[in-house]
Amino acid sequence: MATPLHPGRATALPALLGICLLQSAAAAQQTAPADAAAQQTAPAAPAGAEPQPPGAADDPAGAEPQPAAETPAIDPLFSPRRTTRRGGFAAGISGGLALGSAAGYPNDVQKIGFQRHYTETGVGIGGGGYVWLGGVLADWLTFGAGVGGHALAAADHSILAGGFMFHTEIFPLFSLGERWTDVGVILDAGTGLAYTTADADDDTDAIDGALPARIGGGVFYEGIRLWKVSMGPWLYADYTWSTSVRQPGFYLGWRTALYTEP
Repeated sequence: MATPLHPGRATALPALLGICLLQSAAAAQQTAPADAAAQQTAPAAPAGAEPQPPGAADDPAGAEPQPAAETPAIDPLFSPRRTTRRGGFAAGISGGLALGSAAGYPNDVQKIGFQRHYTETGVGIGGGGYVWLGGVLADWLTFGAGVGGHALAAADHSILAGGFMFHTEIFPLFSLGERWTDVGVILDAGTGLAYTTADADDDTDAIDGALPARIGGGVFYEGIRLWKVSMGPWLYADYTWSTSVRQPGFYLGWRTALYTEP
C-alpha cells in the first residue's frame, strides 16, 4: 500500500525543479556566445581544400622569407688581390759604371779633425752595383735586403765602399697602366764599410769609415721582359758617411729582376 506524500514536501518539489531548470539555462547562455565568436573568427575552408597542418594558420600565405643577416663588407684596401704584373719571391742584380769621391780621416781619434791627416781624393771612376733578395708585397711595392757597393780609382788613391742595405722598390705610376707600370723608384738604407788607400802605401788607410751609415736612391725601367725576368736601364746614387768619411757615389747601368709570379 503506497505511503501518502506529506503536504509540505509536495509543495516544495515544484520549487526545486524550477531552480534546477534556471541553472541549466544560465549555463547554456554563457557557452553559446563563445562558440559563436569562434565560428566568426575562423575562416571557412573552401570546398575540396586539404586540411592545414597545426600552426599553418599562423604563417600567412605567400609571406616572403626573411633575408639572412648581412656580413660586414671587407675594406678593399685590405682585401686579398691577385697580382697582375709582379708577385711572389723577387731577386735582382744591378751594375754599371760608377763615379765618386772620398774625403775624410783614418779611424783614429788622435787623427780625426786634424788637417794634416785629412785626405780628399777628387773624382774617381770605376764600377759598382748590388744584388738583392726579397718579396713582392703588392704590384707596386717590393721589399728585401741586399749587398753592394763600388770600387773606384782616383788619381793616386783607390776607393772602396759597400755594405748591407734594406732595399725597397716602389712603382708610383702603376695605376696609370701600360708602360708606366714598369717605372720604379729605389730607396735603400743600411751600413757597411768605406776605405781609401794611397797607391804609394797600400798598407795604410788614408780614410777609414769605421762602420759608416749608407743611404741610396734611384730610378729604373724594367719594361724589357723575358719569361719571368724583367730588365732595363738603371740610374742610382748613394752616400756613405761617418765621423771620419764622406763618400758619394753615382751609378749608371743595367738592372735585371726575377719575379716568381704571375
